[in-house]
Amino acid sequence: MRIPAEVGPRPLSDELAFVCRTLRADELDILAKALRRGVFEIYKAVVLHEMQRGRLDPEEARRMLGSLVVARAGSGPRSPARGGARGSRGALSRIARRRRR
Repeated sequence: MRIPAEVGPRPLSDELAFVCRTLRADELDILAKALRRGVFEIYKAVVLHEMQRGRLDPEEARRMLGSLVVARAGSGPRSPARGGARGSRGALSRIARRRRR
């Protein structure tokens, strides 16, 4: 999505200030939680990738991440054909549905 040149992107400090005000939390707490979550997502991606490549035993991956995380990753992303993705009809069929009304 492109942001119009006259508007420009908002500074991160505005967004952080809004979150801190809303949650009544200190900036350091919010930044620490965001960093921790980001690092965990990278860790999870690396562990799952190593497991899929066969360099890491699935049992070891379950120990590192938990069985539920590994099970969800093993099922793979849901494709629209399986009916798992939200809004899987696609933009063209939504437009056609609007025109029929």
